[in-house]
Amino acid sequence: MIRVLIADDQTLLVSALSTILNSAEDIEVKTTASDGASAIASALESLIDVAVIDIRMPGMDGIAAAQAILARKPNIKVIMLTTFGDEEYVSAALQAGAHGFLLKDAEPEELIGAIRAVHAGESVLASAVTEPIISAYRASLSHKKSLSPEQEQGLALLTPREREVLLAIASGASNREIAQRLCIAETTVKTHISALLSKLHARDRVALVLITHRAGLLPQ
Repeated sequence: MIRVLIADDQTLLVSALSTILNSAEDIEVKTTASDGASAIASALESLIDVAVIDIRMPGMDGIAAAQAILARKPNIKVIMLTTFGDEEYVSAALQAGAHGFLLKDAEPEELIGAIRAVHAGESVLASAVTEPIISAYRASLSHKKSLSPEQEQGLALLTPREREVLLAIASGASNREIAQRLCIAETTVKTHISALLSKLHARDRVALVLITHRAGLLPQ
């Protein structure tokens, strides 16, 4: 059973999310919080596997809460809830160690799938969040200059198929969507992603998106 914490200051949204998640046979909402401070307290007091945290909350925001939670309980996976207007927070959230980004209007199955994915060690990016992430970095980072020598070397060593998978990840595609797009098994996609993480010295899926942008592989 995947034990979940939901932190959001919108009571109706918390109730709706709880109903959705508790409908899944392998997910249980163990506790909820309405602000950053109570989210931290709940995470420390309860046995939690995944924390779903709103970026914007009164008092301590979701980013600070996520950072504090991960500092004390690094095994907890964190999914940040965001909207189209939250791109200014993306860089800070990445630094805080978030494992995924979802829009608040995500479909129920997308939310459930995201929780299962991060619990399994994957990172999750809503396709609509990919562009804000890239836009935030495009304003401050040049392409080639921001790549480390190891990443430059890793890019040169990518196979054609690995490059296809990398571009698909950068477009916001899930493992299942990549498998369907390239007509390969989902387990094969995971193998390619593991190779990409190793070759490009990337921590997670989010880092792969940023590296793809920095390398100038995405259309302007």
